[in-house]
Amino acid sequence: MLENLDFISESELTDWVNSHLESAAKELSAGYQGKTLLYSENGHKLVIKAPLGNLLTRPINLFLLRHEYRIYQILSGMQAVPVCYGMANEEYLVLEFIEGHTIRQNRPDSSSSFYVELFEAVEEMHHRQVAHFDLKRAENLMVTEDNKPKIIDFGVSINKKSGFHWLNQYLFKLAKQFDYNAWARHKYAKDMQSMSEEDRAYYKKTALEIASKKIKRFYKDRILRLFK
Repeated sequence: MLENLDFISESELTDWVNSHLESAAKELSAGYQGKTLLYSENGHKLVIKAPLGNLLTRPINLFLLRHEYRIYQILSGMQAVPVCYGMANEEYLVLEFIEGHTIRQNRPDSSSSFYVELFEAVEEMHHRQVAHFDLKRAENLMVTEDNKPKIIDFGVSINKKSGFHWLNQYLFKLAKQFDYNAWARHKYAKDMQSMSEEDRAYYKKTALEIASKKIKRFYKDRILRLFK
């Protein structure tokens, strides 16, 4: 069901998506989980995420997309999060198109107010019991044309449950730290030696991150050399 879209009906948008899924003409990105399309008609722009896969994997990818939709509902109204218009035909996630670039393409200076606003957005997100968990990926952080942060792609985000759910709450705590660490790395462009004492209070490398780095280094230094 779609909300707050007055220039196209849900059935029309669903037909548009179905007619462009097999083409690369409107494709923003594509992977084994799904494809992201750009709807651009009559002065209107939308980002549409569609699940891909076979009889076994597509239901899983659709489940993850619906999870992302629920996260957008929880974060509704946040300035640093794109507007979500809903799920077209209960299978296509429809989002606001953001004019701007990824932080990889256009990184603001570390003294920019961009990072203050990004930190505030991360704090508000956590207050709403959501942790992004993949904010370190540069493609998931946009810099708008007026130098504001926009956080996208909540596919692996953790929503903290109330009551006793020890695994969920452990993952939420871990994901929160991942978010703070990602914020610091983006701000200092990985030059962590120049981090201020105030910011250092939020930066704590987790055991998982350390192990992941060692595995990647081993893969790069030992395994890949075998094929050179």
